[in-house]
Amino acid sequence: MAQELRFILDVHLGRLAKYLRLCGFDTLYSSHFSDPEIIEISVRDGRIVLTRDKLLLKDKRINRGYRIISQNHEEQMREVFEEFNLRNHLNLFCRCIRCNTPLEVVDKKDILHRIQANTTRYYSSFSRCPNCDRIYWDGSHYNNMKKFIAGITKRLE
Repeated sequence: MAQELRFILDVHLGRLAKYLRLCGFDTLYSSHFSDPEIIEISVRDGRIVLTRDKLLLKDKRINRGYRIISQNHEEQMREVFEEFNLRNHLNLFCRCIRCNTPLEVVDKKDILHRIQANTTRYYSSFSRCPNCDRIYWDGSHYNNMKKFIAGITKRLE
């Protein structure tokens, strides 16, 4: 069920959007979305509205939403994971954190010209966003993010 949860976030939650995408959750975000656009997209696509703006959630057209209390991104993640019971529904590193598109596995030889030699020497598995063309691999950032997410989920036990 949680894998089917789809979110749309308001302007105040850009970092949270990246973290939810990193965890595999379909998360729309733009710093340019107006409140009426958020409401329209939420209704049209059946998305859960996440916001820090309590007035936005008062709109009767919104079927499901949650007001984020904390300003701290780690606490925001904890709030969302708790509220929607996301802990056991992670699918890490399957979405582009920039544009939300599901990633595709890409052959190393097809991207050699796009990454540094040391990267190709130490890593063999790569993914690419078919929408924005960003390349991903399991480097130090990957390990740091795994630790970050593990810290959040551990606190929910």
